Amino acid sequence: MRRHFGLVEDKLHVIYNGVDLAVFNPALRGEWRVRKRAELGISDSAMVFLFVGSGFARKGVPQLLRALTGVRGAHLIVVGEDRELALMQATAGDMKLSSRVHFTGAQEDVKPWYGMADCFVLPTLYDPFPNAALEAMACGLPLLTPLQCAPAEFIESGVEGYICRDALDVVELARCLNLAAAPGQAAKMGAAARRRVEPYGLDAMALKLTELYARLIEVK
Repeated sequence: MRRHFGLVEDKLHVIYNGVDLAVFNPALRGEWRVRKRAELGISDSAMVFLFVGSGFARKGVPQLLRALTGVRGAHLIVVGEDRELALMQATAGDMKLSSRVHFTGAQEDVKPWYGMADCFVLPTLYDPFPNAALEAMACGLPLLTPLQCAPAEFIESGVEGYICRDALDVVELARCLNLAAAPGQAAKMGAAARRRVEPYGLDAMALKLTELYARLIEVK
């Protein structure tokens, strides 16, 4: 904004999206993990990565499928509707991933999927600030995402998740997936992810907005 529009610093105010910390919380794990995994035939010990979004090409589903071939035994849940859904399903089949990649289509309620997963992955080519990333972290899921995705600001690699430097680097993405799949790592990072987003509840962000409006009115 500064570079392209010549704005001065005090004209720019960054207020993040808010997340409902009561609705999206780690308790969803106890409510949904066993039930949803049983529906898909996934064992409780299996590593499950979750992707939520539409626009599969922009949000990196093709790269994610290729990366998953290098992660032994892990499952991927893809939640979202897209005109390339059938193509991505066929691609997963060609890669011998049909038994480990589960396409759910659009879901009115995503909370059960947050509850059954171990880690949220969003290898998007570009995303300003997706609510799904905040929701997943609030549910106690670590986040794997590239620098091109704004919530990477909330991640220290190995603490709240992993930052993949390049969204198109399949080898790097596979490395991050394998790091997250190490025994106990996702649970440890998931707890840190929840703590990281706790300051960004709806009330806190609404307060920041109203404080900004009040200051602007006073200046005017």
